[in-house]
Amino acid sequence: MHTLLSRVIDIIMNKIDEKIKKVFKKHHGFARTGDILAAGIHSRDIKRIRDAGKITRLKKGLYRLSEIPLISNQGFVDLSRAIPDGVICLLSALSYYELTTFNPSIISMALCRGRRRPKIEHPPVEFYYFSRKQFEAGIDKIMIKGHNIKIYCPEKTICDCFRYRSKLGIDIAKQGLTEYLKRKDRNLEILLKYAQICRVRALMETWMNAMI
Repeated sequence: MHTLLSRVIDIIMNKIDEKIKKVFKKHHGFARTGDILAAGIHSRDIKRIRDAGKITRLKKGLYRLSEIPLISNQGFVDLSRAIPDGVICLLSALSYYELTTFNPSIISMALCRGRRRPKIEHPPVEFYYFSRKQFEAGIDKIMIKGHNIKIYCPEKTICDCFRYRSKLGIDIAKQGLTEYLKRKDRNLEILLKYAQICRVRALMETWMNAMI
């Protein structure tokens, strides 16, 4: 009798889990608490599948289905869903453009100064607050598996690394500039434009003159 009851309970739980999966798949692997509850699923089932590791909470009220195939730069995708107005920056952007050999374990994200700090549970992220002018300059949009990601262009990224050289280390900024100058598509005019916005033009010109 006990075994039969356990089997019935397992069948019911599996049906609930499949129902939850459909909600996530409808939203491309992500879902908000409201989306799940609107499908007639109880909050206790959200907690149950979270505790079982079947979903990952990115922030309060936002989850990602754990079983979806993880892709390169999955953290970028997760953060873009959790913080749509944030911009991938500094070491993370430098690594994305293959302008450094350093592989950061924490994602760097820029926010406009004055914005409240988001409470993110996953992935590991470090926030940097830029003035509005510096925040809005040089934003590119890339697509990763159908997801729109905001990231600073290579030129703005290098200038930001020079601006944050006391935190990141001047060697990181120099390596980024060195690798960029090797590229056939380099654009020194654009680079210096962002250097002016980031208030590092004189320093950038000094290093560029020494490298070119």
